[in-house]
Amino acid sequence: MSRLNGITGQRLIELFNALQPRETTFGQIYAMSASCGIDARRVLADHFQRGASNE
Repeated sequence: MSRLNGITGQRLIELFNALQPRETTFGQIYAMSASCGIDARRVLADHFQRGASNE
């Protein structure tokens, strides 16, 4: 990770990476989203909506 990303940018990248494996729990996503200051419900809704359109 680059220092240019800053702490929030680094957390957002970690959140994106955590959304990739199926083993990541909703609780983990909620905690990571909260640390970025964003709504976890929206993150999960957007993530699963995109996944459904790819099938």
